[in-house]
This record gives sequence, C-alpha cells and structure tokens, in this order.
Amino acid sequence: MRFTHWLFLTTLVFALLLSCNRPSPDQFFQTTVLNTNILNEFGSERFTKSLMDETIEFPDMPSSKKNGDEAQQVVQVKIAYLEQTIKKIEDSTPPDEDGEGLKEKALDLFKFVLPVYQKEYLELAAMCDKKQPESEIVKASENIIQAYAPAFEDKYVSLIELGQQYAEKHDINASFGN
Repeated sequence: MRFTHWLFLTTLVFALLLSCNRPSPDQFFQTTVLNTNILNEFGSERFTKSLMDETIEFPDMPSSKKNGDEAQQVVQVKIAYLEQTIKKIEDSTPPDEDGEGLKEKALDLFKFVLPVYQKEYLELAAMCDKKQPESEIVKASENIIQAYAPAFEDKYVSLIELGQQYAEKHDINASFGN
C-alpha cells in the first residue's frame, strides 16, 4: 500500500512538472505565429529603406549625429529577438497534436531567416552605416530579396495558413488581415 501511494505521488509530481512547460493554445499561438510580425519587412525594399533611414544625419540638428552603427544595431536587435523566439519555441511543449505542426513550421521559418539576418542583413546594415553608395546598397538588397524572398514567402504563408486553422479550432481571437 505504501508503495502504491509513493508511486501515485511520484506520477502526479512528474505529470505536474511536464505540464509546467505546456503553454495554453493561445500562448503557444502567440509564440509561434504572432511573433512572425517581426519578419514583416524580411526580403523587401522596405527593410533596406528603414536601415538607410537609420543613418540619416541633419546638419542643422546636432541631436541627429550618428555613432556609425545604428543600422547594424537594428539588425542585431532582430537577431537577438529571433534567437530568443527560437529557444522559446524549442523549449515549449505544444498543448495538443495540432500544435506539433505549428511548432515545426514556426521553427522552420525562424531558422530560415536567422542566418540571413546574421550574415546578409548585417553586411547590408554595415554598408548603410558606412554610407556606401545607394546603388551598391540597393544591389546588395536586391540580391538578398532574389535569394531568399520566394522561399520565405512559401514558409510564411504555410505557417500563417496553419495558424489560421489552429486559431479557429481553439477559438483564438486573431485577425489575419483578410
């Protein structure tokens, strides 16, 4: 009898520990799908323009004086956020079977863009910070867009479509811009 109680308590504690890492469907949706908002400029001219805008100085405004690494800082913040998001997704246990596919697609998307930010976008940001000719910056941007935008779009759309189904099934109030 004593062993049965011990076994029951051990099983209960183990189950509680496992469930501590299991987010609600809404929390899981936020981590896997809503965090894609940070990627809204990936593979677009808009992101290049925003990086170039970070380097603008106005002669009559001393407060606009730049340190020379503003564009790179923007990319580094995105990289840190992506790394944190990937770790959070990897460490979480999907709340149900449907969440497994969502987790897989989210990791696929975030792990696809992270190296691009770490290499190509960081190099592009350095070009912006060094105030290299706009034509060179635009050319480098176009190369990034051509190389990565189509695959990104496929991965992103696939995740969002699955996210919509997941949100509907779990009564999560989310707008997908439809």
